[in-house]
Amino acid sequence: MIANKEQYAKLVCLFLAEQLRVKRISLRRAADIAQKVTENLSLIDSEQDFLRLIKELSNDFEELFTFEERVFFWVHTNERNNLEATVRAFAIETIPQDPKLALDVMLAAINDETRLDDLKQKFPSFAQFLERMSYAK
Repeated sequence: MIANKEQYAKLVCLFLAEQLRVKRISLRRAADIAQKVTENLSLIDSEQDFLRLIKELSNDFEELFTFEERVFFWVHTNERNNLEATVRAFAIETIPQDPKLALDVMLAAINDETRLDDLKQKFPSFAQFLERMSYAK
């Protein structure tokens, strides 16, 4: 997960720099896109917000369409990695007391369509584990 808003802007700038390097975009157009992103940095609090902003901007700037696809894949991959790490931590803690529950959560998490919210709804003890983890941070 990206730590701050400037990192999101940096990703866009790196993309624009590459587009300029291969001459797929004009300097003026790149400047317009960069300005629009910096104007909307305050709207970004998460990876999902960043993806939403890029989707919106790609309606006005078709050059961002390929970047939108990259961001979508990147966000999905990060979400999946976070889900797997959380389920792994839950399983490590839970196996000694309730191996069946740990197995059920792991099996549910295997499905690529499964999200953290799905597991929280289906397994209340998993939701409690997440709450304890958030308080520990």
